[in-house]
Amino acid sequence: MPYRGNVFAKGFYYHVYNRGAGRGLLFFNPGNYEYCLRLVKRYSERYGVAVIAYCLMPNHYHFLLRQETDEPLSRFINVLFNAYVQAVSRQQERTGTLFEGRFHHVWVDREEYLVHLCRYVHLNPVKAELVSLPED
Repeated sequence: MPYRGNVFAKGFYYHVYNRGAGRGLLFFNPGNYEYCLRLVKRYSERYGVAVIAYCLMPNHYHFLLRQETDEPLSRFINVLFNAYVQAVSRQQERTGTLFEGRFHHVWVDREEYLVHLCRYVHLNPVKAELVSLPED
């Protein structure tokens, strides 16, 4: 795949998402979700990323992020999920790709779109009938 380039800019919001290869699982047990969130906390602070909203689903994820520094958001995502994949691959004794290609992102250019994405991300597990309420 071609290099993505530095398309991220300080002060802007981005919807970042990806899914498991072949629509397979990304999270195999409750501990995987917790470990991923610990990595998010660690690396978001280190790379200057504000997490506005997120949703970790069994076979995909969504993040609504704001880049707070000149460090490209892509570094945060790459470091985060490289660490996650290495740990999960060891735990699950698996090899091969976990994700379906590189992560996708959409620049959030309007406040209305930001509000819409917050709702969308938080309602994703409700719509999938994994929880009854978004706060769950």
